[in-house]
Amino acid sequence: MRSLLILLCAFAAAAQQLPRIEGKNLADAPITLPEAAAGHPAILVLGFTHASQHQTKAWAAKLTPLYPTWSIAVLQDMPRLVRPMATHSMKNDVPADQRARFLLVFKGEKELKQAAGFQTPDDAYLLIIDKSGVVRWRFHGPLTDDALMQVKSQMAAF
Repeated sequence: MRSLLILLCAFAAAAQQLPRIEGKNLADAPITLPEAAAGHPAILVLGFTHASQHQTKAWAAKLTPLYPTWSIAVLQDMPRLVRPMATHSMKNDVPADQRARFLLVFKGEKELKQAAGFQTPDDAYLLIIDKSGVVRWRFHGPLTDDALMQVKSQMAAF
């Protein structure tokens, strides 16, 4: 019984509220997370570098048809001069039906990295948040069969 209590306390301590994420989606509408995802669990696919797009695209393509999924490009370190060009390029690359859930973020990178458990710059980062915006699971790396099974298992718990 005591071991179970310790495990539950450790899990509760590890759970954290997703920091407020403000940005614009690729449909040019302002979005704030976790509010925009409130009421149901969601998967956030984050990329912190240009090179991470290969992994984030693969994850988003696999997860978007299955679950409420938000793609988030963290562009805080991108020079302001090239932001419009990068935004235009991303908009061209993302299918029109996915642009509303593709968020461009230009501030709060430190908090997002902390929430994601940032380690490897060019990895995709996945966060599963519950209906109230609490981070319940983290992962980083490429799409693999094993990682996809982990995501499905975690989402089945909701």
